[in-house]
Amino acid sequence: MIANDPSLVTLEGGTHNVHAPPYDFLAKTFLPLVRRTGPRVEIDLVRYGFYPPGGGKLTVLIEPTGERRRLDITERGLIRRRLARSLCVKLPPSVGERELSVVRERLGWEGDELQVETSDNALSPGNVLTLEMEGERLTELFTGVGERGVRAEIIAGRAVAEVENYLADRAPVGEHLADQLLIPLALAGGGSFVTGELSSHTTTNIEIIKMFLDVEITTERLSEKQWKVEVSA
Repeated sequence: MIANDPSLVTLEGGTHNVHAPPYDFLAKTFLPLVRRTGPRVEIDLVRYGFYPPGGGKLTVLIEPTGERRRLDITERGLIRRRLARSLCVKLPPSVGERELSVVRERLGWEGDELQVETSDNALSPGNVLTLEMEGERLTELFTGVGERGVRAEIIAGRAVAEVENYLADRAPVGEHLADQLLIPLALAGGGSFVTGELSSHTTTNIEIIKMFLDVEITTERLSEKQWKVEVSA
């Protein structure tokens, strides 16, 4: 982002893991916000990668710009589109249908908002449920990644619970995005966002960033369920 020339990075391994942001989150939630701070960043999925063999592949093009812009996300705005997508790689589509039934029952999403997609583009079987909400100011995306021995309904229930918490907080930035936005805002020279209860990942990341960069990061409780995070150079 702050280099003198463009970078083309190839990443290999797990593209969809239980404890990491998946490709879909990077492409639809994180990188569109990074682009709004100045640099052009494009990501492309070559092959899915699931635990245990991995074998996935992503390419990322980063083109820095001289201009770095402040980013402020303080309101969610209207949610204009919702999509629940269950990806079944080398697995029967019935797995996805079971996940989507949980989404239908608990969130009330219907029709074109529910999609099953199948693929063979991976070294091993895998399943990912993504719950996407496109708002006026950003797109948030929550994920359930299939695990061996864990029923599809349990995977879907975890992802749905994250959506329910996000909707209850009424904050624009979800828990995981709050953690990941801190470095781009620090490199861009400033910004702010409103999120829900601060996670230990977020508070730890704040302290680490301040050890490396000459920025001030403050947090302010706005209400019982909302916090404001401010980054300033």
